[in-house]
Amino acid sequence: MRSWALSESTHPHTTVKHLSTRTRFAGLLLLAAAAGTPSCNRLKLYNADRGEVIASVGNRKLYASDVAGLIEPGLTARDSIAALQAIAENWVRREIKSAAAEEAFSGQAQDIEARVAEYRGALLTYRYEQEWIGQRLDTAVTAEQITEYYDSNRNGFRLAGPIVKARIARIPAGLRQSKKLEEMFRSENENDRNDFLNICHKNGYRTEDFSTEWTDFSTVIQHIPFSQSNFDDFLRTHRYYDVEDDEYKYMLAIDLFRPSGDYSPRERETDNIRKIILNRRRQELLKHLEDSLYTAAGNDRRFDIKISE
Repeated sequence: MRSWALSESTHPHTTVKHLSTRTRFAGLLLLAAAAGTPSCNRLKLYNADRGEVIASVGNRKLYASDVAGLIEPGLTARDSIAALQAIAENWVRREIKSAAAEEAFSGQAQDIEARVAEYRGALLTYRYEQEWIGQRLDTAVTAEQITEYYDSNRNGFRLAGPIVKARIARIPAGLRQSKKLEEMFRSENENDRNDFLNICHKNGYRTEDFSTEWTDFSTVIQHIPFSQSNFDDFLRTHRYYDVEDDEYKYMLAIDLFRPSGDYSPRERETDNIRKIILNRRRQELLKHLEDSLYTAAGNDRRFDIKISE
């Protein structure tokens, strides 16, 4: 196989190795294969020197082995070439920017190194904590535990705004069957409601069903023209509301509501409570980890605090 030929880029300190189409594709096939076949050794991908240099910025180099796993197998020769060129160019751009940043902040190298060390320590600590906790965390939360937490912390579940279980429908304005449809929509009879939904579905009339779970009233009224400003007063005095414009008649039925300041229903808070309980368990495990590490280090005399009054 021919070696990859260098051609100089426009940057005086940057070079990217460009390949003839045939040689490039052969090299890419070797990269994509990544199966340890003898032919791969032509690019020296598994040697200590990391293989051919395909791009460089100053003293920094991008090796063939660095991109061996980045080329998708099965690409055409043209697509493979384009992918390799894009990888090399992106790497060059990133390294040029990094070099410029290092030069700009060369006078602050000590502070930056300290920050890097701090970040590295924080990252390692976080990963250690997550793995340690993940092996010990009990993620099972029972309905009894959720109920117990809800009952003990009900004041923490006060509603900032009213919530409802409601239904909305939109039918064409001036429809001859409008009154009959309105009666079916408002009916408490399940058969009437089902018939209404079937008619709407058949004719393409829009419906929105918020009756199966509690929803913020402010979310519901986004689907209809609504000018009332005091939501709680409106809900106390209305179970049905309709409004019409030039195109449509909008109908809103309120099945249930809870006003601002009332307790949010337990079923609406189940997911939040589960997260709270699990977070408490995580914090307890984390405290146990820290205490056990501190105690063990103290017993082994691996630290010394020299502070005297």
